[in-house]
Amino acid sequence: MLKWFWFQLHWLLGITAGTVLCVVGVTGGMLSFEDEILRLLNPGVMTVVPREGGPLAPDQLYQRVTANNPGKTITALRIAADHEESATVTFAPPPGAAGQGGRAPRGENRYADPYTGELLGQPVGQDVFRTAMQLHRWLLAGDFGKQVVGASTIALIVLSLSGLYLRWPRRLSSPRVWLTLDWTQKGRSFLWSLHAVLGTWALLFYVLASLTGLYWSYDWYRDGLFTLTGAPRPAAQGGAPTGGPPATSPQAGNGQTGGAQADATQPGGRPGGGEGQSRTRGEAGRNGGEGRTGGQATAPFVPDVAAMWRAFEHEVPGGYLSATLRLPRGPGQPVQITYLDADPAHPRASNTLTLDGTTLAASAHNRYDALPAGQKLMRSVFVLHSGEYFGKPGLILMMIASLGMPLFAVTGWMLYLDRRRKKRAAKQAAGALAGAANAPANGEGAVLVAYASQTGAAERLAWQTAAALQAAGIAVTVKPLAKLDAAALAAHAARPGARALFVASTYGEGEAPDATRAFARKVMGGTAALAGLRVAVLALGDSKYPRYCGFGLELERWLLAQGAERLFPTVCADELAAPALAEWQANLGLLGGTVAAVPAFWAAPAYDRWRLVERHLLNHNSSGLPTYHLELEPPEGHDLHWVAGDIAEIKACNAPDRVAAFLAAVRLDGATPVTGEDGTEPLSARLARSLLPPADTVAGQTAQQLADGLQELPRRDYSIASLPQDGRLHLLVRQARLPDGSLGLGSGWLTEHLELGGALDLRLRSNPSFHPQADDRPLILIGNGTGLAGLRAHLRARRQQGHRRNWLIFGERTAQHDYYYRQEIEGLRQDGFLEQLDLAFSRDGAERAYVQDRLRQAGETLREWLASGAAVYVCGSRQGMAPAVEEVLREMVGAATLDRLAEEGLYCRDVY
Repeated sequence: MLKWFWFQLHWLLGITAGTVLCVVGVTGGMLSFEDEILRLLNPGVMTVVPREGGPLAPDQLYQRVTANNPGKTITALRIAADHEESATVTFAPPPGAAGQGGRAPRGENRYADPYTGELLGQPVGQDVFRTAMQLHRWLLAGDFGKQVVGASTIALIVLSLSGLYLRWPRRLSSPRVWLTLDWTQKGRSFLWSLHAVLGTWALLFYVLASLTGLYWSYDWYRDGLFTLTGAPRPAAQGGAPTGGPPATSPQAGNGQTGGAQADATQPGGRPGGGEGQSRTRGEAGRNGGEGRTGGQATAPFVPDVAAMWRAFEHEVPGGYLSATLRLPRGPGQPVQITYLDADPAHPRASNTLTLDGTTLAASAHNRYDALPAGQKLMRSVFVLHSGEYFGKPGLILMMIASLGMPLFAVTGWMLYLDRRRKKRAAKQAAGALAGAANAPANGEGAVLVAYASQTGAAERLAWQTAAALQAAGIAVTVKPLAKLDAAALAAHAARPGARALFVASTYGEGEAPDATRAFARKVMGGTAALAGLRVAVLALGDSKYPRYCGFGLELERWLLAQGAERLFPTVCADELAAPALAEWQANLGLLGGTVAAVPAFWAAPAYDRWRLVERHLLNHNSSGLPTYHLELEPPEGHDLHWVAGDIAEIKACNAPDRVAAFLAAVRLDGATPVTGEDGTEPLSARLARSLLPPADTVAGQTAQQLADGLQELPRRDYSIASLPQDGRLHLLVRQARLPDGSLGLGSGWLTEHLELGGALDLRLRSNPSFHPQADDRPLILIGNGTGLAGLRAHLRARRQQGHRRNWLIFGERTAQHDYYYRQEIEGLRQDGFLEQLDLAFSRDGAERAYVQDRLRQAGETLREWLASGAAVYVCGSRQGMAPAVEEVLREMVGAATLDRLAEEGLYCRDVY
């Protein structure tokens, strides 16, 4: 529940605040290298060409600028140690000038040639950065925009931390896996990888930029920081609120998210509201307010700049990067010089030297390095926000993270829309197939349709049955048999005219499907008051097994024993045989009074012509039967669509030499054309797809007579070993040998008789009972032999989803010859997608060990995994392995718990 809440909050904030965060992130990234870009755009203004003799001394520069600009009073000089940097002068505002917002009027800031004292032109490009800053801080919407940016900044903190929580594994795996993109992924999985992996990389930057950006968004937050750190709050200037330089300064907005502004606790901002200077050279004396005066002095005052500068150099023997000399307004007033050390801790680590106005002795010297940690932190808010606190690498990384903000918005939206689209498609599909579920079931004549399904066939037929009845105007409700109990059945039986239809698969040797085992044990092991209930059963099974349709027939016997009455005789469908399903459909008409009242719903499944494109023997020199990896491609233009656990249903064919031998025995020409439901074709083609009768029973028949009496070969089911994203359908097929030494029908056709490039009839069949879990719960995968096929698909799906807590228990003969997909499995282990791997190679040790033995040996671990919500998937041989594994599971957790896991879809089997 907690994870669901954070997931819902994460995507809700993402789709609401995402657009604002994109704007804030991109503009923050643009502002990261504002100084450097402006310098490149303004050679000869912000920078000059060094000349012989060096720049003018500060007093000489003062005199030249004063002489060249009569009538103007200089209030501040900024000098850079770098001789390529222009100097900056601040002129006092003209008499009578008015300020804004209660502030004192600001002076004019100009760049000056440090070699001649001539004023230089105005830099270009500042308007672009000024607009970017206003977008970054206010979305060009004033105080309302500021509030939106602030709220979005809080949303970014929640998005970052909730994203980390949602991605956090139950157990930490390899950091390399957690932080590495898998470029082999495609589609939604790759989008998720981009969003999650790159989001993990950017998370610290976003949290840092957000926590510092809120400094300029909310007064309460800023006050709380000062209280927390114990730093003194900066005094307000001119009655205006503290918190940064003038809003017209582009540099004020430099940063990544949440709105930013230069730190008011230290000199900041560009002179004159943005005449553009580098942070590293302009920290001191760049506040345009430094040139304020209360009005023009009545008598000329000429400060002794040379003496002031000598005093500064005496107090700062280590040199400086840049220094701003704020000139006194009259005799005896103190002199303030703000400077950066030659190698400052960061671009905002400025120091302030105050000189006595009469003696020019140092009266105060406040150095950044001597500040308490809390004051240092508050003086570093801006450079933390921009990343420059960590030097150029930090600035670059923060810029990349900021510019990458749209990536997360776009991938988040695409994942959200994909999720919505799939949910909508699933809802539409369910509506088309299962509209009957919404019909009222408590009126007179209501029909209950219950199903017990293992591979999805019974469930599909139940929904089709219900849809047909509803279309005929009959009220219907559909439920899995596992969700019913004796009381529910008795309550339905008590309704007037109550009827119930059951579609029940038989699994294994006459067993109930896994999810229905608890019903078979608890409900069918007891009694229920079902007098008056009229019932019918469609039993699905395979006549090759001794207890053909065993569970369906047992269910009918129990229903009748409880007093129910038979609507019509039980229909047994051998491998979904068409005649049996047609009989069931015809019987449904009895419910509506006439056969015609129920619309047709059943049609023979459609197959596509796939091609065999690759076939590799995997177990060279094995003592076991040859096992092959096969890859199939669909018809051109056919979309690949299945999920892990689904089944490939294949129509196998007789071997060509067997067909030729049969034709020779009956003395018929295989090229003779015959007609049938599929049109006209050669007799040999029809024989290839049909059960071959004993030759002596058809001797003397014509080709057409023979064709008319043929029965189609049974289909063969194979677990799919790949995902649609792999681009091909993979199978893992072991050859089977008949008692006479010949190859089995399906395995022989696929591994030997079908040529590479040859076509075969195949259809994809959904197998819901073996589908992946909807969440990231741990997964225990158990299998032997070619059962690894279905487990391989699940492992690939888990990797794509980023779910790493997986445990594979696999068994075969020898590790040297029969370790299928060894490199792939070891790679998953190395990359952290297999938390635990247990192998049982029965012929490698002195004593034979099988998967059930490995499972029993890991009993304590098994209990821990199950206690943390793990699901168990078993794939492989029904004889030996599957019952042995179940026996161990029952020993470890008990029969009741295992039945509950099966009923909840946490114990899933695909065995054969």
